[in-house]
Amino acid sequence: MSITVRIQGAPPQNGESLCQTCRYAHIQRGFRESEETVFCGYNDAGLRPIKFRVAACTDYTNRTVPNRWELEQMALLINVPAARKKSGFGVGAGFAQQEEVDEEESAAVTE
Repeated sequence: MSITVRIQGAPPQNGESLCQTCRYAHIQRGFRESEETVFCGYNDAGLRPIKFRVAACTDYTNRTVPNRWELEQMALLINVPAARKKSGFGVGAGFAQQEEVDEEESAAVTE
């Protein structure tokens, strides 16, 4: 009879490295499973070799999720006309016409 003990918060013993999906990872694979080299290019100092499978990383950025610039490039820009009219009085909205009518009426009265 065997008892399995699980410790919460412990890193997994085996599994895929975070570097497989990291945006900053440079991975070279050979024909054999043992032929794989991983480099981290997070900082501008150059590529650092990674010699083990990484379970947690403070600089990890998932490459399968698009970043903001990529989302902006994918976005469909739609020009929508303004739904509301501008508030306030329009230029000559009714006032110019009333002045012309008033002048015609005053000319007819004086004749």
